[in-house]
Amino acid sequence: MGVEVGSNPYITQNIVRLGGQSLLLSAAGTLGSILLAKWVYSRFFSGSLGKRLVEEGESAEARRNGSVPETDVRNDSQEGSSWKSTLLTLGAFVLGCFIGYGVSLPEGFKEWDISLYILYALMFQVGLNIGSDPKIKETLRQVRPRLLLVPVATWTGTLLFCALASFLLVRWSLWDCLAVGSGFAYYSLSSILITELKSASLGLTAATELGVIALMANILREIITIVGAPFFVKYFGKLAPICAGGATTMDTTLPAVTQACGKEWVFVSMFHAVLVDLSVPFLVSFFCSL
Repeated sequence: MGVEVGSNPYITQNIVRLGGQSLLLSAAGTLGSILLAKWVYSRFFSGSLGKRLVEEGESAEARRNGSVPETDVRNDSQEGSSWKSTLLTLGAFVLGCFIGYGVSLPEGFKEWDISLYILYALMFQVGLNIGSDPKIKETLRQVRPRLLLVPVATWTGTLLFCALASFLLVRWSLWDCLAVGSGFAYYSLSSILITELKSASLGLTAATELGVIALMANILREIITIVGAPFFVKYFGKLAPICAGGATTMDTTLPAVTQACGKEWVFVSMFHAVLVDLSVPFLVSFFCSL
């Protein structure tokens, strides 16, 4: 992705504009998800029944681990790891931009072929991780119907507010903005998927632009969740950081969510991430096809 951006003069000259569009879509998607999360939390989770559902999930998590979840014990180190992962991703993107901009690529070299192979590898990794992780299977066995409202709030709030933001972005259609929002902070998969799927209809340059917007918007969403989790809990309830984190609340943003919400919300956070994670390739592909 970085090499494609750096080797395209039009995109490098408009990177600030793309960054502004990314910020708008990221802020819109995050705001929509936390507003829906506030309503779901106050309506279904703040009472005794909601607390009992959370406690049941915490008990199941403790039974599987045989102790307090490690996330609670190693919050600081894991949160540092989250920042490291995000910074490494940004660094790799910037390095690729410099390589694409400053190095003469061999004649006939097609940068987008690399992205296609990476996309195949990412899709394989998603399936492998989901199919081989025993915690995911155990988490799904503990599902209560009311818990489904958490990912529904994330999907609905994000897509609704990204749709509203599309009216401010005349360069992109409603479906383009919804495709970006459907990344739900899963920036590596969504950005490459959008670039590949939109190349036929938009052309390579415009598709790469949209892929860059998806990359930056979803990285920003992850950063906003890590930094803003305590604020979200204070003003929007304990589901807000979970919905804001999208697909990342099972890994990179889980320490921030746990620290802000408490370890009893780990189960809800992981269940939410499993479903949102699964939805990303399907929703992104669907909106890219429209």
